[in-house]
Amino acid sequence: MSIQIRITVSKEIDEILGGVSKKLGKKKSMLARELMEQKLYDLKIIQKSFEELK
Repeated sequence: MSIQIRITVSKEIDEILGGVSKKLGKKKSMLARELMEQKLYDLKIIQKSFEELK
């Protein structure tokens, strides 16, 4: 099940996301989600959560 959240970003970040999403052929919201998930992975937050489930 997917949950929707709303985030607020600066105008500059919105413009960057818009430009990159067009170049990649993705929706801006999908790109933002992928970037957030990657950052959570990089910070080892996701791995820690999986280990706590064991």
